[in-house]
Order: sequence, then C-alpha cells, then structure tokens
Amino acid sequence: MPREILVTGFGPFGAFGENPSQALAERCGLPFEVLEVAFRAADAFVDRLAADPPERLLLMGVAGGASRMRIEWVAQNRVGAHPDVRGEVYGPGPIDPTRPPNLAATLWAHEPFGQPCDLWEPSVDAGTYLCNYVFFRSLSALPNTRTGFLHVPPAEALPLDAQMAALARVLDLVRSS
Repeated sequence: MPREILVTGFGPFGAFGENPSQALAERCGLPFEVLEVAFRAADAFVDRLAADPPERLLLMGVAGGASRMRIEWVAQNRVGAHPDVRGEVYGPGPIDPTRPPNLAATLWAHEPFGQPCDLWEPSVDAGTYLCNYVFFRSLSALPNTRTGFLHVPPAEALPLDAQMAALARVLDLVRSS
C-alpha cells in the first residue's frame, strides 16, 4: 500500500550538528526518513523509493542564511564542487546530462504556495548541494510522485516551534490539494 506522504530531512553536516530539517521530519507525525548528507545515500534513497514510491514526497533541508521557510519550485540539473559528509564530490557539472536543465516541483499544486507570506517565500534556487541534488533526482526518478522541496531556516533564525507550526500549515495545504 503506497504511503500518502513521506517526509524527509537531512542529518548533521558542517555547522549544523543538529539539523532542523531532521527535527521537523521526526516530529511531523507522518512517515519520515532522515537522509545522510551524502550523494551515494541520496542515490540509494531515490533508487529504493522508485521500487515503492509514495504518493507525495516532501523533502526538507536547512538553508543557512534563511530567516523563514522557502518553497522550492525548481530543481536545477546542476551540482557544485562542495564535498559531502563522506568527502565525495559530484561536481561541478550537471546531475544528469541526459535530462533538461530544470524540473518543476509537482507537490505545490495550488496558489498559496506561490505567494510569499509570514510563514514562507517562494524560491527558484535550491542551490547546488545535496538539497537540490536529491530534489532533482527524486523528480527524475519518481514521475508519478508529487514531489517538493522545503528549505527551512536554522533554529537560531526561527525557533523550531515556529517552524513546526509553519510545517503543519504546509502539510495541511498539501493534504488538501
């Protein structure tokens, strides 16, 4: 039986010994997975999901400079030269040279997500690290799964309780679409 919504967050990396996306995924009350901040781990996750895809996939990761959540509308077919937590580098270059330069999110089906509000802002730049990488790979490999990426701010910029409230609103809108 397919899972209606699967939520993910990333584990620790760099300055984020406690990644807020992990805390949010663990506390959201839905099936969740915490992903290692590693390209091979992201590939294994996407490949495993392709065999048993959820109906909807909400991927989350931390955006170091953010002060509110960012609804990512576009996954870009690019990866930077920054090493993952295992020290591996997959770029710079395209994620998949056979795919188009951009793929549109499929989870954000109705208008509230495209409008900035006090809880989030729309974004078309998911970066060039693991957030964008897993977002692009998921959209490529899971064409029948409605997929989106939500960047969350550091807990110092927006307390986790406020982030949980914003995530609850996002999930309510996702469920109703």
